[in-house]
Amino acid sequence: MLDDLLDGTRVVVLLGAGGVGKTTTASALAVAAAQRGLRVVVLTVDPAARLKDALELPDEPGTLHRVPLPDDATGTLDAILLDAKGLFDNLVRRLSGGSTLATAILENPIYRNVAGAFAGSDSYMALEQLLEIAEDDRFDLVVVDTPPATHALELFDAPDRILALLESNALDYLSEPLRLVGAATGRIAQGILTTLVVALERMTGMHLMRDISQLATDFATIAPAFRQRAEAIRDLLHGEETRFVLVSAPEPHIAPELLTFAHQVDQAGIPIDSVILNRVFDLAYLGSAGDLPLDPEPKTNRKPAGWSAGLARKLVQCNRDLEMVEDEQRRWISELRDGMQAVGTHPEARLWMELPTLTPAPTTLRGVQAIAARLGHPDPQNQESGL
Repeated sequence: MLDDLLDGTRVVVLLGAGGVGKTTTASALAVAAAQRGLRVVVLTVDPAARLKDALELPDEPGTLHRVPLPDDATGTLDAILLDAKGLFDNLVRRLSGGSTLATAILENPIYRNVAGAFAGSDSYMALEQLLEIAEDDRFDLVVVDTPPATHALELFDAPDRILALLESNALDYLSEPLRLVGAATGRIAQGILTTLVVALERMTGMHLMRDISQLATDFATIAPAFRQRAEAIRDLLHGEETRFVLVSAPEPHIAPELLTFAHQVDQAGIPIDSVILNRVFDLAYLGSAGDLPLDPEPKTNRKPAGWSAGLARKLVQCNRDLEMVEDEQRRWISELRDGMQAVGTHPEARLWMELPTLTPAPTTLRGVQAIAARLGHPDPQNQESGL
């Protein structure tokens, strides 16, 4: 199933609610692909940056870091944490085509104070980083770890928001900010705006109107290049080489939010190609079921030597409780599959994969590699059941 997901794929975007193990799954998917011989980059947009700990990344964001892999891996894996501000500065330098224009923009007091917001939030810059890596011939696959579901939808809207801004008259007005004052109806309104601008200039020590005008004029020069980048990002998201994976955990309280999010993603024109269920309880995988010669009936006397009858009964009850948890998860997974049948035009072609719960939790690189091995070798029982 993993081979089916990676076949003909250039970009894999992982979506899902917070707390379902999405970051760990992204890391494991990247490791599994690298072990198959691909040159992989994993990018995290998650502000919690849990990927940093899992892949043992250094503190500095915005730089590629080579992740150590097992000796049998035939590919490579690099990881990068998003640096929105630094990325935007580099983009300005690259698109300006000249040091003089780039310096004028980057040193403008308005730009220096609002560059973070001017970048269109982390969502757009994450996509810009994605496009930059996807265009690099040194890499075969990009795995993107997105923010929690409530913020992930911003990723899909970001290119259109940037295009709408560039196609509006905002830059024209900002290049001649006095037009804003002149457009105010009434002499009183014009007087208030003029007084406000003068007060702001005195408070900040900046020539506000002049700096805004100069920044807008300079930025208008590179606006067409920004427009081309935004269109390229939109094409990449909707391209045939991009796959979207919904990550969840078999927990009942997540189901309504997950299905609602899946419908929202579908309405945005984003097909969910695969579902990965993380932290699935699997007694057979844990080796906890059927191996211990326990029997709750004292007459059988099958408990191991040295075990008290009370301990044996408690262990048997514990095993029954675990089986109950496993059955409840199976019921929820079945309900999730039924709900996802209403999402997308071809739900029958959607891939389903399961990852077992591990003890201890895979919070280290070794733990991520254990999950990657599980992705590479799905359990036969899950394949037979269609999961």
